[in-house]
Amino acid sequence: MITPRFTLTQDDEFLHIVIYAPFTNLQNTEIFMEGTDFRFFSKPYYLRLHLPGEVEEAETAGGEYQADIASFVLRCPKKVPGEHFDGLEMITQLLTPSGDKQMKNQVEELDAADDDDVDVDSEDEIDWYYEQRPHQEDLDPLLVTESTADFGYGFNFAKTGVFKNLLDEFELLLDVKNPDSKSLEVRLRERREMETTSFDSDHYLCDLYETEEINTILSYQTSWNKLCATGEHSDERNPLVAFSSGEQEQLLALPRRTHKLTEKEKVPVFLTLVDLLYAHHYDLRLNLGETGPESGWCVAKLSATLSSCTKHASLNQAVCSALRRSLIYPLYRNWDLSIKVWSDVQDTLKVGKAAVIKSLLQILSSFGDTEGYYIFNQLYIQDYAVWIQSIPQSHLDSLSAALQKTLTGVRKADMDLELDELEYAAHLTLQEQSLEGQQELGTLTDALQKELVIDSDDSEDSETDDYSSDDDSDSSESDSDTTKTGI
Repeated sequence: MITPRFTLTQDDEFLHIVIYAPFTNLQNTEIFMEGTDFRFFSKPYYLRLHLPGEVEEAETAGGEYQADIASFVLRCPKKVPGEHFDGLEMITQLLTPSGDKQMKNQVEELDAADDDDVDVDSEDEIDWYYEQRPHQEDLDPLLVTESTADFGYGFNFAKTGVFKNLLDEFELLLDVKNPDSKSLEVRLRERREMETTSFDSDHYLCDLYETEEINTILSYQTSWNKLCATGEHSDERNPLVAFSSGEQEQLLALPRRTHKLTEKEKVPVFLTLVDLLYAHHYDLRLNLGETGPESGWCVAKLSATLSSCTKHASLNQAVCSALRRSLIYPLYRNWDLSIKVWSDVQDTLKVGKAAVIKSLLQILSSFGDTEGYYIFNQLYIQDYAVWIQSIPQSHLDSLSAALQKTLTGVRKADMDLELDELEYAAHLTLQEQSLEGQQELGTLTDALQKELVIDSDDSEDSETDDYSSDDDSDSSESDSDTTKTGI
């Protein structure tokens, strides 16, 4: 059976469902609605939704098939008129059975070892500033085993051993080679060493002073920038927030999973999310709102999570890691540009889950179009696109505010690339060149002035000689005339 593409809207009395079914059999269509359960069957299509609110099959229920859009347009009466159904755009969440979620909760509560491990999926505030330090024990990377907690990667760092058996195919995608045999601490150390070695001071200084193209990139406004600037980011009915038919197809293709995280697990997962969003929005701003053939490479390279199997210990570390890599690897390496991208991430979080999901779906497409990069979709992006649909908006708002606070304290010195010293040396060099240029210009001016003085003297002498010659000539002619008169 085929899961059809669908959209949901609502008013005070009805839940409206539009189901795209171009190859349907109208004579063999069944619809059921009761409580939070909605079912649609019209061979070859089958759709079952787990609604966030209750509906009922009353006399006011109805629907029709509109041939011009090849869709069923259905009207489901709300059991409680005026009730607002949250999350109608979260397609994967609506397709996931609620029983799976309840069972998952029960299992985690039984397995919880203490209060800190109890699953929390409510709107409780998250402490973004608690630094969750990786395990500090010194381990020989050649002696560790895959069961060690410090070796995980992928969504919620739950995967190990994936790259071990696929090194021939994916080794070139990673900055840290053979990550399964190296702890998080070893990966971090190797990544930082590689970044420092790869930093090109000449490229950085060039982008510091040659800013014409960079200014064009800086002045670009994303859709989310515009929404936040006008205060319309909280309007769920804004057409910019609605999913396109292509995005709906992507959401339907996502795995039907539930991800319940403990309080300790949430912050690292969110830190990976901002790392991914930064890499994507850097590429998006660089291409003025479009994705290109190099987008997959750019996102993977800028994200330390993807390229080095990194687990960030704090929000500050995630921010500095992204900034540092943006000054080392991409085409343009400019501090103002790197900071600007973080404002794009903040606006994306403010707009909400739909904006975040759209970003993740774009990453999904970029990796799908780049040979070999599909592994990142399987390890991270698919699960993030599913999980984000279940979290409260308050967490994204809180994360955006925490980002703003963190960025106010970030300085160039935090990049550990000696940027301030480099810029100061470049400034002194330019000053010296300017002084030398002024001295050369002064010397040249003096020489020209002397030349003009010499030319002026020669001209005056020449004019004097000409006058003398003329006088002599006149005198001679006068004498000649006198002689002739005397004869």
